[in-house]
Amino acid sequence: MLRLSSIILLIFACTSLSAQELYVFTNPASNIPGKALVAKLSSKSMVSYHNNQREYRVAPELQAGITKNLMVAGGVSFSNMFFDDAMRFESARLYTKYRFYSNDAAHRHFRAAVFAQGAWSNNPLVYQELNLDGDNSGLQIGVVGTQLVNKFAVSGGVSYVRQLEKANKIEFFRGFSDEAVQYNLSMGYLLFPRSYESISQTNLNLYCEFLGQKNTDLDVGFLDIAPALQLIFNSRARLNMGARFQLKGTTHRMADRSVFLSLEYYFLNAIK
Repeated sequence: MLRLSSIILLIFACTSLSAQELYVFTNPASNIPGKALVAKLSSKSMVSYHNNQREYRVAPELQAGITKNLMVAGGVSFSNMFFDDAMRFESARLYTKYRFYSNDAAHRHFRAAVFAQGAWSNNPLVYQELNLDGDNSGLQIGVVGTQLVNKFAVSGGVSYVRQLEKANKIEFFRGFSDEAVQYNLSMGYLLFPRSYESISQTNLNLYCEFLGQKNTDLDVGFLDIAPALQLIFNSRARLNMGARFQLKGTTHRMADRSVFLSLEYYFLNAIK
């Protein structure tokens, strides 16, 4: 009974105090609870510049909370984005994040973390935009800080990305990039419930994120805006719905707008 009560309190704390920092397009400095597992399935869709066809990427992922300060994640992706209309396996990636600073108080906290990820992709090097979500093989390292005050959370991060695509790549475009700086400013607001009465209450969170990239070896870059909605059911399941639009940019990309959908489920105390 004591263990069950602890689990319920943990779920309540995770959702009521920090639901609005569970960003859709980026990760905050906070981690998933220690000893927890999270299963995630995401989908990205866009219309390509080159063939005006609707293209899709599906990415299952598993996240693990090693401790309250350390988490790891691994995932793969399947898409029809680079070759033909058939969905095929395209990439695998590993991600880790360590929270090195936390200043917590009632209804507010500030947290800071460092993160790193590596990815392998069998896609050709076609675009100047660098990402490790399926397009490129590469490495990324960065830092992120998140401030929560009552029902509002704001998070900012910056990272360095190095792509490792070298041999046997299709050269559709002159001026490929090898490295870039990525940055984001993410904001979230807990709209409902207005007050908590039960952990079974559905949460509705509103998000607006600004996502940018500046290539360091080419004079190109872009800045996107990404609004999103999030529903949290029974304090364990999350449904994320978002869209991404380019505000400005000179980077050669697959598309300058896309839609995103994902579903996540938490298994608390799953790691013994």
